[in-house]
Amino acid sequence: MKNKVLGSLAIAGVLAVSASAQAHIAAVAPTAIAGKTLIVELGVGHGCEGADTYAITVDIPKGMTSVRPMESDFGKTSLTYDAVDTALVTSVTWQKDEADALPKDTNYYKIAFRAKLPAAPFTSIYYKVHQVCRAADATLSYAEWVALPGETGEPAATQALVPDHLPGWNKFTVPADVPDLSLYFKDALIVWRGSDAYSFNDATVELIKGTQGVNLLSADGVKANDEIWVRY
Repeated sequence: MKNKVLGSLAIAGVLAVSASAQAHIAAVAPTAIAGKTLIVELGVGHGCEGADTYAITVDIPKGMTSVRPMESDFGKTSLTYDAVDTALVTSVTWQKDEADALPKDTNYYKIAFRAKLPAAPFTSIYYKVHQVCRAADATLSYAEWVALPGETGEPAATQALVPDHLPGWNKFTVPADVPDLSLYFKDALIVWRGSDAYSFNDATVELIKGTQGVNLLSADGVKANDEIWVRY
């Protein structure tokens, strides 16, 4: 059945594409490879009620190590370290010089740091972000992007951790229930569990529905210890 559906995809020229809802402060890449050292980028979509973003502090998620920030439009960085493990970075702050503050909120900013991500595929990590804005009269205002799922307030930036994979077929055993397949497989062509198939791409979903003997795998249909095949 896999080959039948994939053959239809090749004829139709359909590719799965990534799509992500942009929060006001969000991870530029919605997914990252678990256990790898990668560059994490966060996009700052806007300032505070018309005031330009002046400083950003990012709390480093637990399990993330080897943090090395990159300079940006905000200039140099300052780091906070764990009180016990003095080599462990717990937060990074980017702050502009006063002379570089803009008179109003006009710019999109990107901040980045390199780090080793937790080796925990099919989970998500959350970056709590503290934003300081500066108005033209030097008045400061603040926004806290720290709410986790189920909490009230402005949401923390999130990134889903996916297992390392290669182009083509990849076999995984899911370690725990996956509540939302779209978090982890937006860039996958198709996901199979037995005779059930899932895709984030609407055109691929229609091909799955039209293939005899194949059932559509619901978004919350993968459970702990399920064996799945994923085509990238």
